[in-house]
Amino acid sequence: MLKVIKDARMIKLRLYELQQRYALGNREFTNVDLSGLDLSGLNLKNINFQGAILQGTNLQGTNLERANFKGTNLTNCNLYRANLYGANLNYTNLVYSNLKEANFHRSIIENSCLDYVCLERTDFSEAHLRTLSVEGTQLTKTDLTDATLIDVNLSQAYLSEIYYSQLTKLCNCFQVEAISDQFFDDINKEMEFAV
Repeated sequence: MLKVIKDARMIKLRLYELQQRYALGNREFTNVDLSGLDLSGLNLKNINFQGAILQGTNLQGTNLERANFKGTNLTNCNLYRANLYGANLNYTNLVYSNLKEANFHRSIIENSCLDYVCLERTDFSEAHLRTLSVEGTQLTKTDLTDATLIDVNLSQAYLSEIYYSQLTKLCNCFQVEAISDQFFDDINKEMEFAV
């Protein structure tokens, strides 16, 4: 779905360079290569990673509130318990990433790939999710309270104990011809149990 092309002008940064520039007030880290670095636990609030490569990066527990990840390669990343409150993840590739217990409250994720991602206990409350690929993705105890999902084919994901509210909006999220009536019965039972 998404193709990431490495720009010849992309700059490979070391951890201390990122920390030093951020401490001096720089928030612009567009088109940088931070692949494989351990950024766990850092405070990177309001950072701009647009077009960056963070493939295989450890972002466990990192504060990425209101970060811009537009067009960023986050494949095979560890975002366990990361804070992405209000983040922009449009056109982002998150294939094979761990998003368990991450906070995506009020984030915007459009035209992105979340195939084979762990979304166990992940908070998407009040988030806007549109045109996402979620093939093989595990949504277990995922919080979709007041979230908006448009063109997210949930029939390709594994759903269990989803939390939602009357304000949760699902539009074109199931392809009826691809799944059985039993699937809907099972999902309804799970959602009734979750509420």
